[in-house]
Amino acid sequence: MQSREQRRVQILQAAGAEFKAHGFAGSSMQGIAKAAGISRASLYTYFGGKEEVFHAVVKLFEWNIARQAQRAVEELGPGAPLVARLTAAFGTRQATWLSATNTQTSYTYELLQLRAEHAAGSEKTLFESYIVTMIEESTALGEFVPKAGCPPADDLANLLVQCTSGIALFEGDVLKDKRNTLRLLIQTVISGLED
Repeated sequence: MQSREQRRVQILQAAGAEFKAHGFAGSSMQGIAKAAGISRASLYTYFGGKEEVFHAVVKLFEWNIARQAQRAVEELGPGAPLVARLTAAFGTRQATWLSATNTQTSYTYELLQLRAEHAAGSEKTLFESYIVTMIEESTALGEFVPKAGCPPADDLANLLVQCTSGIALFEGDVLKDKRNTLRLLIQTVISGLED
């Protein structure tokens, strides 16, 4: 028998597929419930409405991205340079986003826009917090010595998240090209801010 949390994750996976297939506006609590194999009344015992389901789907997805990014950085081993660690983390984030959207559906932009609007008024994602920590630790260890006037780690992480999101969305569908552009962006930003 499934625990409530396992069932919740199953519902979120089904909801993610619904949002991807029909967009936010075209999805309904009834459709999500049907995709999850439960009644609409049961769905409401987990979530108060479609918007709450959507934000929970995004949060679960972002948790998965952060976990995979940490693994990718750990695989580099201790002593890997900051640019390599950031490139591994953002490359993993990018590959995960692209695999989830199977390139792009007609609803990709709508869903990412809704996610961005929600994120603007909420706390950092786990991934962004991970990037902030990576930058702060590199600074504390003297690996990254920022120039005077360099933005704080929070702002730098946000800048990288926003810029790399643009690469994922608008630079074609060839993952190799996206990775090269990603690496070049990170290298340019970090080297341009170092003292």
